[in-house]
Amino acid sequence: MTGSLYKWVVTGAQDAHPFSDVALLEAMLRFEVGLAQAQGRLGLIPERCASVIALHAGTAALDPAVLARAGAQAGSLAIPFVQAVIAHIASQDLVAGRYVHFGATSQDLLDTALVLCTRTAVTQLEQDLQRAGRAATSLARRHARTPTLARTLLQPAAVTTIGFRCAQWAQALARCRRRLLHNADDALAVSLGGAAGNLASWGEAGPRLRAELARSLGLRDPGATWHTQCDALVGLSADTALAAGTMAKIARDIALMTQAEVGEATEPSAPGRGGSTAMPHKRNPVLSMRVLAATQPVPGLMAGLLAALPQEQERALGNWQAEMAQLPDVFIHALSAANALAELLDGVQFDEARCRANIDALQGTIFSEGLAALFAPALGKPEAQARVATLCTRAISTQTHLRDLARQHISSEAGLAAVSRAEVDAVFDLDRAARASAQQVQPMLDALSGS
Repeated sequence: MTGSLYKWVVTGAQDAHPFSDVALLEAMLRFEVGLAQAQGRLGLIPERCASVIALHAGTAALDPAVLARAGAQAGSLAIPFVQAVIAHIASQDLVAGRYVHFGATSQDLLDTALVLCTRTAVTQLEQDLQRAGRAATSLARRHARTPTLARTLLQPAAVTTIGFRCAQWAQALARCRRRLLHNADDALAVSLGGAAGNLASWGEAGPRLRAELARSLGLRDPGATWHTQCDALVGLSADTALAAGTMAKIARDIALMTQAEVGEATEPSAPGRGGSTAMPHKRNPVLSMRVLAATQPVPGLMAGLLAALPQEQERALGNWQAEMAQLPDVFIHALSAANALAELLDGVQFDEARCRANIDALQGTIFSEGLAALFAPALGKPEAQARVATLCTRAISTQTHLRDLARQHISSEAGLAAVSRAEVDAVFDLDRAARASAQQVQPMLDALSGS
């Protein structure tokens, strides 16, 4: 069994992700070609040699397994990679081979390649978050007034609406997108500094070369070397981790609603999805599971990245290498979660009748807060709450609706003579109870415009 099969849940069994071996090698080749072309345009190397490098670099035979073994021995994947590309270019043009990777250092190559892969990941992640956000917004509109139980500490607490819950999801996803896009502008920067990070290999042309390379690769020119100042890129990973946590919260909410005993939500079906090898009746919430499984390792990965930030002087020993190994996983896990969440929100169904039945099953005790507030002017808050608590206990034990017990109570208690039967009935009006949540939905969705 290959290692990838152990990760089928969190990766979706996809090999073609933005940090795959193929994607990384393509990014590394883009750096070398971009560097040569930028140097050629600035007269730092012969333009003819830059053209040869650009023409033939993509045809180099690069075996990821061979490079990985050699990189482990050399201490950097860049070393055998550059050697292979130099040899290939030299076989086409000996002079051009001398100008491959001219003046650059291993970290320039690897950091820029990582940023190029990360840019693709950010684009994909933002698109899936946007798709999930649109679906959550649609659900919020559709179910703005659909009453359901609000639960605190996993217990029935009050009446809310499904739309209000979905609107909160939509707002959280929008915040994740804004953070991601805003900070990506800062983090997706070219890395070019040379051996000690001071651009010494290119003299006074160094800053112009960095700017030209950034332009050609579509990256930001940071204006300085960031070999051991990785806060921007780790910060972008933290934004991604926040998105992962937000996605996990939504998946957890839906998973709890899909429990058979609750029955308030159903995941979208698909052939072969959600079955059991032993229990034919089961329909497991697989999409929620995929989101939760994908996001579970992300906090630990972020802890590793934060621990790698203290990088020594001009080139780190160990921490940089650990960062290179861990940062892609944060995005891979988040991408898998976002893909599953978008599909989940696109197809989830909410059972309005079951939501109502779950409210009714509580014999009106869910309205206890409103009833206590009704009694409080006559009895005082502590006494009102004590009376209502006693009535709630009786409602559950006798399976008698709290409204009926409250009606009896105001008739037999002189202190509550001023409380009318109509006022009691109003407390138990479900639409009235759901109104506070329902009224929040449209303003929340209006605030999303432009997100």
